[in-house]
Amino acid sequence: MKKPPPKKQPPKKKKSFPWKFIVPVAVFVLVVLVVVYFFFLQAPKTSFEGLKKKQNLNYILISVDTLRADRVGCYGFPGIETPTMDMFASRGVLFEHCIAQTPLTLPSHTSLLTGTQPLFHGVRDNGGFLVPQELTTLAEVFKEKDYQTSAFVAAYVLDSKWGLDQGFDYYFDQFDLSKYKSISLGNVQRRGDEVIDETLSWLEQHKNERFFTWIHLYDPHTPYDPPSPFRERYPNRPYIGEIAYTDSQLGRLWSYLEQNDLVENTVLIFVADHGESLGEHDESTHGYFVYQEGVHVPLIVVTPFPELHNLRRKTVVSLVDIMPTILEMDETPIPSQVQGQSLLPIMYDEQGFENNIAYAETFYPRFHYGWSELKTIQERQYKLIIAPDLELYDLDQDPEERQNLIDSQPAEARRLFNLAEQFMADASRGGFELDYRSLDEQARVKLAALGYIGSFADQSTLEGRALANPREKIGIFNQLSRSKELMLEEKYDEAVALIQGIIDEDPEVIDAYFTLGNLYFKQRDFQNSLDSFFQALERRPNDAFIVINLINSYLGLGDLEEAERFALGIIDTVPPDSQLFLSIGNIMMLQDKYEEAVVYYEKGRELNPNSASAYSALGGVYVKLGRLDEAEDYLLIADETNPQLRELHFNLALLSEERQDLTKAAEEYRLELENNPYNFRASFNLSRIYRFLKDDREEEKYLNKAMEINPNFPLSYFYLARIYLSRGTMYQEAIVLTEKGIELNPPQKDLPLGYFLLADIYNRLGQPAKSQENLEKGKALVEENSKKDE
Repeated sequence: MKKPPPKKQPPKKKKSFPWKFIVPVAVFVLVVLVVVYFFFLQAPKTSFEGLKKKQNLNYILISVDTLRADRVGCYGFPGIETPTMDMFASRGVLFEHCIAQTPLTLPSHTSLLTGTQPLFHGVRDNGGFLVPQELTTLAEVFKEKDYQTSAFVAAYVLDSKWGLDQGFDYYFDQFDLSKYKSISLGNVQRRGDEVIDETLSWLEQHKNERFFTWIHLYDPHTPYDPPSPFRERYPNRPYIGEIAYTDSQLGRLWSYLEQNDLVENTVLIFVADHGESLGEHDESTHGYFVYQEGVHVPLIVVTPFPELHNLRRKTVVSLVDIMPTILEMDETPIPSQVQGQSLLPIMYDEQGFENNIAYAETFYPRFHYGWSELKTIQERQYKLIIAPDLELYDLDQDPEERQNLIDSQPAEARRLFNLAEQFMADASRGGFELDYRSLDEQARVKLAALGYIGSFADQSTLEGRALANPREKIGIFNQLSRSKELMLEEKYDEAVALIQGIIDEDPEVIDAYFTLGNLYFKQRDFQNSLDSFFQALERRPNDAFIVINLINSYLGLGDLEEAERFALGIIDTVPPDSQLFLSIGNIMMLQDKYEEAVVYYEKGRELNPNSASAYSALGGVYVKLGRLDEAEDYLLIADETNPQLRELHFNLALLSEERQDLTKAAEEYRLELENNPYNFRASFNLSRIYRFLKDDREEEKYLNKAMEINPNFPLSYFYLARIYLSRGTMYQEAIVLTEKGIELNPPQKDLPLGYFLLADIYNRLGQPAKSQENLEKGKALVEENSKKDE
């Protein structure tokens, strides 16, 4: 039987790849890789939050004034030891190319603490501007988050009256220039040890709380005068010595942080507000040009995290970037006004930021001399300076900015110019316009004495004019700066000669005439000060501050009638100015025209409702009018506004005298002398109080002080002679004093006292003829005065 054929096997199926299993596995692996990549490789590069791990951090911002980057050890300068700054670099991120927005202290710090460009915040110079209250400062943001906030500033130009105190619980300034007979730069700054002492005292009280602290050190600023041992360590290099001294004070701060376990929970930002030219480009200090030596500053961000230690970044960054950087570290929303960019991404990886730009400017030549302002835009390689004659530099090949490429690379110049125009238009949008006339009147007087204001060129007259290039005027600028230094050093003859040379070279420099007027005024040469101020007024006819100085010169001459005639004749030709009205009120007061004084003081108060000076003046005139309750109201407002105001406590003392409260009057006079030790009237009046209280020792003390302050006031001599007479001793000294008082030509009403004193003294000495002679002179004067009164 035939075997049946074998059954045909179905063809074997080809095994397919098990995608339904592999795909989920692959996706899972990919997800794992992505997670690993981002969390273990990329997270430390993009997330400061990841490093913090919910830790609360403190923030310390240190700004060193006038510190150029290339004079610090960690920035490559071999001629100095800066161990603390170098340590900051080893524990942080060092930015090699940080640019200040302006080489001037107040506007630069305004950019630092608000994150906005000068184009926006409007603070373009020292002393002549106020920080807008509408801006949100870094301190205000931290205060809103319940941080303890403090600031410790070392220079009067950052005094709280300029507005940077916004948001600070404690603002250590307390610069009272009225305590100094001669104002100089040495009077308006404090050494770093004093600033750090105050800082450590505050930290000791708040080290267990969250805090934000700003520390400002001023030592590298002129005048360069490092203390020992830095003076000896850096002979003939005082600027370097000041930087080394500053470093030592920063070391004290760091030691405190270490000893109190604050290093591990504190971020420290170390920066400078601007640099110092040191003679480069013929500029001795700063503020006039925008070359690198004036705007290139150190910036180091020190954190507790090793991942961000010992790093250097070449990206171009700006001071306006610091506020958003700190706020991003703190995971705090950045105010919409802020124009800078957080540097955190660059701290991790600077790739992609190669085209960063920085803007800087100075309006100092324009404001003070009527010459052109200077603006600059720079990238990592190229920098354009916008001036009447454009300047283009390749910073890689020419870091000292000696070779202007404007002719050889016009396309590059056009590109940067267009970039600058767009940048300035964007940054200016919605910006602030400010006016120094809103300052308190006494603050303006102090700033004028320091050379900050009073000589601002009238900006309205400059519009549409071709302004001089500051580079062509640097010689005049240096001479005028030197003349101001000589004035502060009381080397008046040298200063006058220097300014006369400036005027010979350029007769239209208004600041020269104004400075010359100040020089003559300080020497009490009031006629020449009048002549100089009139020269300034001729070139700027509507400048209120020049008018005020002319009034003061007339008062110095004792010509009250001419002062009044001049002031009333010009008042309608100048813009309304509170200080000018107060000056006219003072003229009226000195002539006993009290009701008219009230009118002008009130006008001053209307123009500046926050003026403590106006309230004090009104209080003083109401005392004279016998309206004591009104006087007290005004004086208390002034006291609340500014308790250290000159003349305030003098007026309060007069009020107390009118109320027969001699003890209170003495207390107020002493307060006046604490605030203004050179107020001879307060000293003389206090001697009178002690005479009424029959305390001749204290009376003698304050009479001597009055004579020391003002040796030309006759009554001090008369009353000191009277003390000797009443004691029955020192008759010869009493004669000398009385004769000196008569020689000083006192007012007719006071002159009889001198002759009666001499009559009494000669009578006691047994010289009846001389006694009778002086007695008759005194009687004749009394009779003459009586007839005049009739």
